[in-house]
Amino acid sequence: MSCSARMTFTDVLIVLGLAAALAFQIWVTLRVWKTSIYEREQKMGQAKLIWLVPVLGAVICFSVLQQEEKAAGQQQRSQQS
Repeated sequence: MSCSARMTFTDVLIVLGLAAALAFQIWVTLRVWKTSIYEREQKMGQAKLIWLVPVLGAVICFSVLQQEEKAAGQQQRSQQS
């Protein structure tokens, strides 16, 4: 009985997928914390969603953040004119 320590192609894909998901979650968390659109409590709630519902929570928060930033940008432009 020999134990192979070599990683298969599937193992590499799984590791890369997990690393990409982790990187995405970290990136979305940082974007949420850096934005001035939300108050501290909202940022904490979104960070919890990102990490308690992996990937899906990050996708939801990313989508909402983009929509909010777009709306805030449009609102600023309309106030300037």
